[in-house]
Amino acid sequence: MGKKRNDFDIVGAERMTDAELSKKLGSYQRTEDISISLGVILVIAGCISMFIRRDPLLVCALVFPGVALFLLVAKPAQTKKKALMQQQLGGFFRTELTKAFGPEPEPATLPIDWGYLAVAKLSTVSFTECTVTDFHEGEHKGLRFSAANVELCRTVEEKSGPDNDNWMTRTETLFRGIVVRCKDICDPALDITLNDMFQERKKDDITDPAAFQKHFAAHTASGQEVDDQVTPQLRELVKKLETTSRTSKLCGLILRDGDLALALNTQYVFAGVPEWLDLRDIDGIRKWFTASLTGMDNLLDLITESPALTGAAE
Repeated sequence: MGKKRNDFDIVGAERMTDAELSKKLGSYQRTEDISISLGVILVIAGCISMFIRRDPLLVCALVFPGVALFLLVAKPAQTKKKALMQQQLGGFFRTELTKAFGPEPEPATLPIDWGYLAVAKLSTVSFTECTVTDFHEGEHKGLRFSAANVELCRTVEEKSGPDNDNWMTRTETLFRGIVVRCKDICDPALDITLNDMFQERKKDDITDPAAFQKHFAAHTASGQEVDDQVTPQLRELVKKLETTSRTSKLCGLILRDGDLALALNTQYVFAGVPEWLDLRDIDGIRKWFTASLTGMDNLLDLITESPALTGAAE
C-alpha cells in the first residue's frame, strides 16, 4: 500500500535549475521507457515460444531477462525519477495544495487506505492488492473532504500451457482512479450504496431507470435492495460524474450518515503527475499539478450542487 501522504520537503536537498532537472528526469524516464519496452518484447516472445517451440530453456532465456529489465532497471529508474521530482518540486506542490485546500489535519480524519476501502466496499469485487498515492485531506468552500489516487488489483490463478495442464498467476486490475470522501454533505437519512455491475455501457442512457438498474446495484448498508429509492437527481449525478472526462466510469458511490464516498475510474490524477507526462517539461509539470487541483475543485462543486444529496423523493 502507498504511503499515507507524500513527504514533499526534503531538508538539505541541493536545488537544481529547471534545465538541470529536465535533463535528469528525462534520463530516468527514457531508461524506464526503454527497459519496459524491451522487457515486454522479451516476455511476449517467451510466451509465444512456449506454444511454438515448447523449449523450456528458450522460454527461460527470453522471459527471465525480460523480467529482470522490469525489476532491476525500469523499477529503480522509476523510483529515482519520483524521488527527484518530489525533492526538487515538493515545496511548490505543498504550497499549491495549501493554497487550494488549506492545511491538512494530523492525523487524518477521513483516511483512504486498505482498511477503509475493504470495509466500504466501493467495489463489489474483493481485492488482494491496494496502492494509495497522493492522499490529501482539506476543505473546499467549508466542506471537509479527502481524496487519493487508488489502484485495486487481485491475483487470479488460471490454467495455461499447450495442454492446459499448468497453472499461472496473473494480476487483474479492478479499479484505477480516484477515491473521494466528503463529510456532512448529504441528508443523514440517506442510506444508499451504488455499485457498478461491470456491464458494458455502450450508448445506454443511465438516467433511464431501466438502464440504470442494468448497470448499477442499489442497496443499503445491510444489503437490502433499494432501486426504488434511486431518484432522477441521483441518476443525473452519476451521469455527470461519468462525463467529467472521456474515460470516467463510476465504480461505487455511498451516501450514508450524512457522508459521501465515491470511487471513479478515470485517467485523471489528483495532486500528482501522470506517467505519460513528459517530465523534461518542468513548467508543464507545475501546470499539470495546479490543473489537477482545479479538477478536484470542479468535481467537488459538481457533487455539492447536486439536488440528489437532499434526499428528495422521486
